[in-house]
Amino acid sequence: MSSSPAVMSGEMMASRGRRSESVEVPAKWRLGQMVVIGLIFLLAIYYNTIGWKSGAGQTGAADAVTIFDQVGFIILAGLVWLTTPTAGTIAITTFQEALRRRWMTALLAFGLVILGLSTFFTWMQPGEQEKFLRDFGIGFIILMTLLMAIFLGVALVPPEIERRTIFTILSKPVDRLEFLIGKFMGLCLTLAVNLLAMGTLFIIAYALYRVRSAGGMDKAMAVVEGVQPGLMFEITNLGAAIVLHYGQLAIMAALALTLSLVVSNITAIIFAFLAYFGGQMSSYWEHLGTEHGAEAGGAGLSGPMERLVKVVYFLLPRLDRFDVRERLVQDMAIQFNYVWKAFDSGLIYVAVLLTIAYLVFSDREF
Repeated sequence: MSSSPAVMSGEMMASRGRRSESVEVPAKWRLGQMVVIGLIFLLAIYYNTIGWKSGAGQTGAADAVTIFDQVGFIILAGLVWLTTPTAGTIAITTFQEALRRRWMTALLAFGLVILGLSTFFTWMQPGEQEKFLRDFGIGFIILMTLLMAIFLGVALVPPEIERRTIFTILSKPVDRLEFLIGKFMGLCLTLAVNLLAMGTLFIIAYALYRVRSAGGMDKAMAVVEGVQPGLMFEITNLGAAIVLHYGQLAIMAALALTLSLVVSNITAIIFAFLAYFGGQMSSYWEHLGTEHGAEAGGAGLSGPMERLVKVVYFLLPRLDRFDVRERLVQDMAIQFNYVWKAFDSGLIYVAVLLTIAYLVFSDREF
């Protein structure tokens, strides 16, 4: 009994010692952060002056500037500011560890092979090969990278605790917030590299198919009003769809990381997939919990069920905003305002999840 206070006091002294040994952020690093934050500020200026407007014929709900649109810029700047050199080192280490996972390499190789051969599947949709190819390619990329985000996300922190390497890491001048941000940034970097590899290969394969089927580059680039928007338009839309999907991956990565600190890995994986499919149906939950949903369904929800649906809608991420395959098939332009509004809501969700993860992780005794 008498040994416990001594042990506790020793741990408190060690903790204080670690705080006092914390390394200050170098001036060059802060300067780089200020440059990146300045670029974010310029992006905010562009959005608030020009970028919030859609092109001709594409006006809609996205053509409006609200106070919530500015929150994403603030959160993005905050993440940049909190990413210290220590967090950057942890991120690079996490990225290198992810690349050494055999299942990760196998999944990436499988994805690249299927995307490289994707043009051979166009026979499945005669007459609309290009639309089928765009839908198939983006859908396959979503599936592969989603598996990476969830399975890597739940395997970032728990193995460090099980192998007790967390003691070695936290015994150095490493703050727990730096550790979590570093892990999250490392996962985002891994997902970005994999997404870039698969997305680039698919766009190249699609462009070659369009040029070959059109009978030359000039014909592929030509815009046929009401029939074909042109290869450059299609490539730009595909690029925007891939960028949007990266926002979706960041949300799933933050969710998987947070769940792994609360429940077991298997349970975290199950809940992550449920959240993904539920988030893809966000518009349905919103419609169901309103009077319009009652009118459409005849008998509307009321009482506890109505409140439950509203809670589900509030808790789930709006992942349906990031999936634009329908726009790709219908040749609808994906404008910057649409992309940012989706990213803005995603950044808010990521910030909430990382805050919860830090509060849970900070209460752990190591």
